[in-house]
Amino acid sequence: MSTDSLSSSDYDDVATPITADPEGITTTSLEALQSDGQRKILDIVDQLRRQGLSGIVELPQLVVCGDQSSGKSSVLEAITEIPFPRKENLCTRFATEIIMRRHPIPSISTRITPDKARLESEQDKLKAFSRTITDFSELPDIIDEATAAMGLEEVGKTDRAFARDVLTVEISGPSRPQL
Repeated sequence: MSTDSLSSSDYDDVATPITADPEGITTTSLEALQSDGQRKILDIVDQLRRQGLSGIVELPQLVVCGDQSSGKSSVLEAITEIPFPRKENLCTRFATEIIMRRHPIPSISTRITPDKARLESEQDKLKAFSRTITDFSELPDIIDEATAAMGLEEVGKTDRAFARDVLTVEISGPSRPQL
């Protein structure tokens, strides 16, 4: 069908565009997740996940996966409004968990949750990884540090190509949605 023959009735089934709040990242659908009760539930889900219960109890999560350079970072940016770093031939070789919380004081903190199959000494080293940044422009450096901490230096220079460790980026602020 050519675009010349489309009428307004052709768009009757199209969803209404989502409008974003200029004061923060919130939409009508995100507003439903902003009650105190919903925040408490999401905090409990995060605590259960950190205790390793996600393998026993099915906890809600959104997973973005795909081939290299297939737009995963763009999807995450659209959802979170976090500018993900892009470099030529960059390949993230570990999972990244994004947690967003509403809080009066803005903060961006990162930590690594080590794979349980690692040696205890390696787990302790990775658990000690904790960084707080003030600007998203610092995120690429944090990702580079996490990559090195996981023993994933440059491709081809180590035995490990990927890690089962998880880099968690927690963003808080007064206008942040609970995600």
